[in-house]
Amino acid sequence: MDRREGGPAMRRRRWIALALVASTVGGIAFGCSVFDGAVGGTLTSTPMGTPVPPERAFTTPSLPSMRLAMADASDPTHPAAARSQVASTSTPTRRPRPTSTVTPSPTPTSTRTRTPTATPSPTVTPTPFILNPPVLIGVTPTVSDTTPVPTAVPVVQVPPKAITIVLLGSDRRPDWNEWHTDVVQVVSVQPAMPAVSILSIPRDLYVYIPDFWMSRVNFADMYGDLYSYEGGGPALIQQTLLYNLGIPVDHYVRVDFDGFIGIVNILGGVDIPVHCRLEDHWPYPDENGDYPIKVLEPGVHPMDGETALWYARSRKTSSVFARERRQQQVLEAIWRQARSLDVLPRLPQLWDQYRHMVVTDLHLVDVLRLAEVALRLDSQNVRTHSIGYQHVTSWTTPKGGNVFLPNWEMIEPLVAEAMGPVPAARTWRTTYTIEVWNGTDNATWDQLAADRLWSSGFGAVIGESDRRDYPHTQLVDFTPTGQGGAASYLQWMFKISPENVIAAPDPQIGAQYRLIIGADYQTCPGF
Repeated sequence: MDRREGGPAMRRRRWIALALVASTVGGIAFGCSVFDGAVGGTLTSTPMGTPVPPERAFTTPSLPSMRLAMADASDPTHPAAARSQVASTSTPTRRPRPTSTVTPSPTPTSTRTRTPTATPSPTVTPTPFILNPPVLIGVTPTVSDTTPVPTAVPVVQVPPKAITIVLLGSDRRPDWNEWHTDVVQVVSVQPAMPAVSILSIPRDLYVYIPDFWMSRVNFADMYGDLYSYEGGGPALIQQTLLYNLGIPVDHYVRVDFDGFIGIVNILGGVDIPVHCRLEDHWPYPDENGDYPIKVLEPGVHPMDGETALWYARSRKTSSVFARERRQQQVLEAIWRQARSLDVLPRLPQLWDQYRHMVVTDLHLVDVLRLAEVALRLDSQNVRTHSIGYQHVTSWTTPKGGNVFLPNWEMIEPLVAEAMGPVPAARTWRTTYTIEVWNGTDNATWDQLAADRLWSSGFGAVIGESDRRDYPHTQLVDFTPTGQGGAASYLQWMFKISPENVIAAPDPQIGAQYRLIIGADYQTCPGF
């Protein structure tokens, strides 16, 4: 049986899946580490007391002159330091705050079947709390004589009626007393167009945690819960992103390990375009107790929940920045699979029964609005952005932790573009449609090229190639001679030599250009 077909029970489970997916950003739900949902709380605008951290020794690091000065020598981002802080009997003295209750999830079990599974048992039971409007709380930074901290950056301007949601995923386990939020994806939904923009925040970005100290961004969620911050982890994440990146977060969504795998499997799996060869250990042992090496070659691959999780987490043969891009790909794949299901009329019936599979402060009315946006959203209006190597400086903390120092001068325009309206430089591309032919024997390479076109804002359709032995990638231009258009951009984008750009004006062709993938096509440029 095809994995997208099934009887009434399977169709019902897929209704449920889209209800869950729609509860994030117009059909995008994702958490892509091995994570459990922790509990948030209510964020207030009352100035917060200064925590008194456990006793530490400080030294002054020597760094080039930068906007961001580094933290203390005991370095709370270092794993050993974090463990000692968590285990310490000396906890920060803070004024009483509402505490959040974390219900541990059962240890995830693996299901290596490629067929859709039944609706998983709920693993997240806490009651979510509502985030207040994203206004920076007045904070006097906790600064020792050797620990300078950055000043708050300006708040980025967002379009009217835009909704900003942060998607969180951590590596927390039921028996752990420390964890890290290794997935921080900020999604801006602009309902009017509609358009969606996704911004990846590196887990190792070294920032000021408001009311605390300098640390990796992926520690903020843990600090918020362990130290009973008002609103818990989500509220502290909200304040951290606002202080350091100027991003005003309206809502949050958490999906745990079982919830993520369950959503993907309920949808019958997802098809993910793999642009770059990936090789890493499979996280589940074989019959001999060994962890085999799994390899994915370039092409479009169907994935169940466990495979999608592995794909999003792998780091063995790629960088942390490439991993963040893969996380975004999984988000997009879930959305593509979910939007084809006509779930909107049944969301009210399904919401109360299945909302426990995610932890969020979104309500049913929000979900209905986002689902409506998802059904109107075109692929070329989904933009992805990442804080990459060009936006940061690698640095080693005094305790040996490898982190990234944010370069605000480089990050500011990136955040402004990601959170702002679709730029005019991209809007013009939506007016062009490119027909893609696969002129090679490599299956689905045409779909890889189409995925790149959609990601750049172009419309793309798959055509049937006249043969499979093209040695070079070609671009056929059907637009009137001298019109200009997108030819030069497409030539640059796909690295096509001038002799392989062919002018063939023909107003009868539905597409403005035809991209013929040849044997020299590079599947992994810039990924």
